[in-house]
Amino acid sequence: MDSFLRKYMLIDTLSLKLNCNKATFIEKFKENVEPSNLSFSPFEAFSGGTKLYKGNLDNSTFKIQKKQQLFNNRRQSPIATGKIIENINDIKLDIEINGITPFMKFFFVFIVFSYLFGFTILLVISFKDTNFAFFPIPFLIVHAAFMIGIPFFIIKSSVKHFKQEMEREFHFWLR
Repeated sequence: MDSFLRKYMLIDTLSLKLNCNKATFIEKFKENVEPSNLSFSPFEAFSGGTKLYKGNLDNSTFKIQKKQQLFNNRRQSPIATGKIIENINDIKLDIEINGITPFMKFFFVFIVFSYLFGFTILLVISFKDTNFAFFPIPFLIVHAAFMIGIPFFIIKSSVKHFKQEMEREFHFWLR
C-alpha cells in the first residue's frame, strides 16, 4: 500500500540541509509550532494563536501539520513526519509528507463500500427485473470515479504544495 501511495505521490519525501545546529532548530520549531497531538478538532479554526502550524517535537523526531484556518478550506493539510540528523556544521532533515490523513482513510473506505453496495444492489435488481434499464449502472461508475478521483487529485496537490511550503518555512525560520 505504501508503494502505491508513493507511486501516485500521495506520500512524498523531502531532504533538507540547514546551516544551524540542532538546538537552534528545536528553539525555532517551538517558536513557530503550537504543541498538539495532531488529532482532529472541529473547532480548530476558531482557536486563537498566531502560529500557523501544530505539531510535536521529540529529541530527534517531529510531526507537523498546518492548522485549519477560518474560511480557508481549499486544501486538506498533510502531516509531515521528520528526523533531525545533526552533522558537524549543519543539520539534515529527512521528512516524509503523508497526504492520507486518518479522516481520508475513513472517507475512502466508506466511499468504496458504499459504491460496491450500490453496484451490487443494481446488479441484483437488473437480473431479477428484465424491464430494468442498465442506465443507472454506468452512471454509478462515472459518479464513483468522480467521487474518488477528485479527492485523489486534491490530496496529490496538497502534498506537492506542503512540500514546497515546508522547504520555504524551515529556511525562513532560520534567517
